[in-house]
Amino acid sequence: MEEKKFSKFFVASLKRTAQNVYPLVRQRNKLQKQIEEAQEELNSINVQLDAYQAPIKEQTGGYTTDELISREVIDTGKTDKNGKPVKQTVYKLIYPETIVPTTPPANAEPEADTDETTDMAEPENESAE
Repeated sequence: MEEKKFSKFFVASLKRTAQNVYPLVRQRNKLQKQIEEAQEELNSINVQLDAYQAPIKEQTGGYTTDELISREVIDTGKTDKNGKPVKQTVYKLIYPETIVPTTPPANAEPEADTDETTDMAEPENESAE
């Protein structure tokens, strides 16, 4: 196999290009380091969230508070002593009907068939004859 050597012009071009792109390479390395640090922090936060929400997931069939609760900040219309508006934070269920199943009262009677369903069934029987 023949050994390939770079010409002095190509080596000079490599050096100039390396010199020109170094600020971008440095910036890329810095951003990659920030991404790695942020990913580690995100993993730590996810572990903490899972620990807090484990009992909730067990009772709700796998739902988390993010999926069940909405956070609303309401302006009360009042101001504090510095003149800043006073706000109140309220946490509400997003799907109250689907999470807590509604059960009919014990004294409720079962629903009877309506006249519409029996009327619809009669024409089918007549056409079959």
